[in-house]
Amino acid sequence: MKKRILFCFAHPDDETFTVGGLLASLAKREDVETIVYSATLGDAGKCGNPPVCKKEELPYVRKKELEQATAILGVDHVITGTYPDGKLPEYEEQLVDSICHIIEQYKPSVVVTFPPHGISGHRDHQAIQRATYQAVKAMDHIVEQLYYVTVVGRPDRYGDPIENIDIVFTFTDEEAKKVRQALLAHRTQHLSVERVFPTVHHDSFHKFQNREYFIRAWSKESEPPYPF
Repeated sequence: MKKRILFCFAHPDDETFTVGGLLASLAKREDVETIVYSATLGDAGKCGNPPVCKKEELPYVRKKELEQATAILGVDHVITGTYPDGKLPEYEEQLVDSICHIIEQYKPSVVVTFPPHGISGHRDHQAIQRATYQAVKAMDHIVEQLYYVTVVGRPDRYGDPIENIDIVFTFTDEEAKKVRQALLAHRTQHLSVERVFPTVHHDSFHKFQNREYFIRAWSKESEPPYPF
């Protein structure tokens, strides 16, 4: 039976920014299925400069971008919600129910989401973390481990020290190319992509030295098996 891993995020592009390398790596394995959930369609986001689409078209366009990016990364299942972008804290109770339903349907043994600080401090990121944590605890007869994906070495409060990291996941240059392609698929969000990854348009692109960082937030076992 395949191991299933659920990734819970707030917006289209969160998946590539945070766990793109891991997703590209897991796509090569026949014993793992990946599920990406985006609670919103990113309707409060920007349309690009120059604009890729009209503002009213943005939810539809960003959903297509998410589908393209996750196809590049080799994700098995993509689920999109229609919660209002920028207002997830107002819908946390419903969001918990939505995530519980996904867990019931797909039965993942591992769940990954943002840390409590949301990496960027975004209120939606923080809300999806809280909702995911509550859902996992409610569905602990199915889920075995919960992890937060984070960043290290940032001078602000929206990162974590390396001593708090449980897993440093390293991916290959080939997988980094997939991440780059997936980032570029989020065309409407190119301003954010270019700000975080200035080399995204160059062959020299890498994603944080091809490393992604994870903190174990909860586990059924005191010494759980390696989740990925």
